[in-house]
Amino acid sequence: MHGLIYYIDGATDTVDLERVTAKATLIDLSARVQVTQTYHNDSPTTLSCSYMFPVPARSAVCGFAMVKQDGTRVVGVVQEKEEARVTYDDAVQEGKLASLTEQASPDSFVCSVGNVLPKETVKIELAYVTELTEGDTSDSIRFHIPAIVGQRYGQQPLFGGAHIPSSSKTAFEFSASIEAASAITKVASPSHPVSLELGPDPSLPHAKDLPIANYARVSFSTSTTLEKDIVLTVHASGLDQPRCVAELHPTDKSAAVSLTLVPRFKLPEVEGQEYIFLVDRSGSMGAWSEGEGRIGMARKALVVLLRSLPSTGTSFNIASFGNNVESLWPSSQPYNQSTLDTATKHVDALGANLGGTETRKALDYVFQSRTKSKPTSVFVLTDGDAWDLDGVISSVKSAVASGTPDKPVRCFVLGIGNDASTAMCESIARHGGGIAQYVVDGDSFTGKTARLLKAARTPPIVNARLDFGLKEEEEHAEEDFELVEGAAPAYETSQDKEKAPTNLFDSSVDPLADTDSSASKPPPAPPVKPPPPPRIQQAPRDLSPLYPGSRLHAYAILKSAKDLPETVFLRGELASGQKLELAVPVVRSQLATVESSNFPPPIHTIAARKLIQDLEDGKHDLGVKDDLDLTKRTVEAAAVRLGKTYSLASSQTSFVAVDESEKDKPRKATQYQVIYDSPPHGGAVAFGGAAPAGPHMRRSRMATPMSTFAAIPPPPPAPASAVPVVFAPAPAQAQPRFGRMMKAVKSASPFGSSAPPPTDAMQAMSLTHAAPSAAGIDGGAPPLPAGGLFNQYAHSPEQPEPAATPTDPLDAIARHQSFDGSFNPAVLALCAPSASVDELVQKLPPSLQEKEGKEKLVATAVVLAYWKREMRDREEEWEAMAEKALAYLRSEAGDVAAEIVALFA
Repeated sequence: MHGLIYYIDGATDTVDLERVTAKATLIDLSARVQVTQTYHNDSPTTLSCSYMFPVPARSAVCGFAMVKQDGTRVVGVVQEKEEARVTYDDAVQEGKLASLTEQASPDSFVCSVGNVLPKETVKIELAYVTELTEGDTSDSIRFHIPAIVGQRYGQQPLFGGAHIPSSSKTAFEFSASIEAASAITKVASPSHPVSLELGPDPSLPHAKDLPIANYARVSFSTSTTLEKDIVLTVHASGLDQPRCVAELHPTDKSAAVSLTLVPRFKLPEVEGQEYIFLVDRSGSMGAWSEGEGRIGMARKALVVLLRSLPSTGTSFNIASFGNNVESLWPSSQPYNQSTLDTATKHVDALGANLGGTETRKALDYVFQSRTKSKPTSVFVLTDGDAWDLDGVISSVKSAVASGTPDKPVRCFVLGIGNDASTAMCESIARHGGGIAQYVVDGDSFTGKTARLLKAARTPPIVNARLDFGLKEEEEHAEEDFELVEGAAPAYETSQDKEKAPTNLFDSSVDPLADTDSSASKPPPAPPVKPPPPPRIQQAPRDLSPLYPGSRLHAYAILKSAKDLPETVFLRGELASGQKLELAVPVVRSQLATVESSNFPPPIHTIAARKLIQDLEDGKHDLGVKDDLDLTKRTVEAAAVRLGKTYSLASSQTSFVAVDESEKDKPRKATQYQVIYDSPPHGGAVAFGGAAPAGPHMRRSRMATPMSTFAAIPPPPPAPASAVPVVFAPAPAQAQPRFGRMMKAVKSASPFGSSAPPPTDAMQAMSLTHAAPSAAGIDGGAPPLPAGGLFNQYAHSPEQPEPAATPTDPLDAIARHQSFDGSFNPAVLALCAPSASVDELVQKLPPSLQEKEGKEKLVATAVVLAYWKREMRDREEEWEAMAEKALAYLRSEAGDVAAEIVALFA
């Protein structure tokens, strides 16, 4: 996890993280998680600290509390973000123990804790709810707890956020209670060895009467720090079935519904499509404790994806990126055996050697170079370690808007690695009309790539929507509104009201004072009162694309539970006009646990978080014509209302907790510094020496002056033999790998104890070594060629690295498949090593034994039989390749293709 960080005497240090406890409750297709972190200030100084912690991007942070050493529990409340900062600043300045939790990105939060006394222990409790994604199969779900926030490349959006791993002595405990609506058939963890016990928790009400098969308990503990995400997969019958669960609010009159299903339908596939594979080759893609790293997983995924492409009408290309962008060809090429062989050699040589993570520039290049005359599907394989989320979203939205219903542009994402940014991956897929899948070390990945490809080959369903059975006039009856500015302006505007006469000699007025004073400035914009919520609030507003095998989640909050229907209809159309429909009965939520009373209602909470996400994405009806500023403030006010109503931390709301029990004995501060609005994106986010600063200080206070720091000169040019930079961006604001540089920072800090951190973490570190090499960590630029930078895209040179020998049998078999679906006879050494080719040919019908190409025909049939016999549990992974192989057999043998496969079963 992460340690509380503080800054003192020119160095960054951490408060000891003694223990982390995570408790999860998985209920059907959602989860509630409580994380407790125990910190101990072992220093002789009162400290104010901050730390960053991760949550999945689909989550809603809905609970926060601070527990003092004497057991006093200080529960956080939700306030508008600026109000919360002021509350925190005032409390810490007054010597109170206080804490503030703010959103840094959709999948990471920053918590500041002010005035921790010497030798004091403080517990931070965080609670969130999250929806569960599909697992490797349609009847499974995936749950994960992120262990770290990846060191992301570029400028962090809100405020500085360096974070380092906690002490290796930190104890970690995890437990999960699983409650399914049907019998659980399997629980597994690809990430950690876990203990499993079937049956309900004995503390549950009427535990003896509950069906044992529907419950399970999982636990895991270690005396050392958790270094990678905990991932659980749960298999249960019927998890892919459509369901719509209704939840009545315990104190309000509202109802919330959650609709989910794994679609099963078959539509005519998109023909004549372009497939572009965009591979992250930044330094972080080489990171993993064992094996080939993330780039190795990307190579394996590409081997399967390339062989699963349609044989006819397909064009494709492979681009890769880091600081620069490289592509296999200047533009996409027709899919045939020659181009497949060339692409395979290129894939085998891909390495994580392109420096930082310039995702937006890579996407811009791919979208600009795509073929405009046909549909385009872009597959992004990345760990998502970059902060430029807004820029990436802008690039994807522009590209999607440039497509047409019959020639759409879509983006699909495979998130790779234990700390893949769910915010980045989900955003690309959400705005790109695609889906995102994730793979961690030890996880099966080929099934997920097959699911991505299956989605890309399915035509997009437009205008997908939920129908709650209300008549249109009833549904919109309460939506008409008049936008009202909430508070009166600071000055009177009425011409009818008599004004008091102005004193011609006011002794409090200095006529020579600076005319640019606060008195002469226009009053601040008045607060906005957003319109009342509509009768039905659907989230997301635009339903995610429906793809076979990929789970759909949709939510709605109904203002009145009286409007709750018996059936909800899911409807949509194809671009051709064909209509689609599914009726889903509504059932009342019956699942409950003993912790329910301590949590907000989960369906309401997730629905509210999705509504806020729509507001952030600009998907709303709150626009005010010709007034962008009023629109912006109205949207923010609506997000604040949702955050306060449902106790949510978001981009517009924060949790703040202030201990009021020590009014007569404030905690004395011995040092004070200010964190400015644009602090370092790579340095510490918190200050020590009793510094009561939060992430942003909004009002003037006493502070030591900012020091001036000179920039580190650029590195000298590399020798002419260095790998050329194909596309060279402007010098990036690099965020260093903090763990590797911590020792250097402490021993050779160039700034004194009285100065706040510099504006760039790289400038702050007087490191004697040269800039990272091309194979280095994210943020390190590759060596520059002697001839300077080439500000253009170009064809990538052939890579000299040798291909790795595949260890996965499916990967090894896939490499023998040709573009038309047939298999090279050499594959028989893997699938039928004890039989000769001649012996196998003799099993064919007499009419085929002398056919030209009979060896390929036999090899193809043997592989299909082998997959069905030996790899039935991985069918989703080889399904697309098998379809091509069977199509080849039909073209060569006619209607008896299936019988030929049966000969080798």
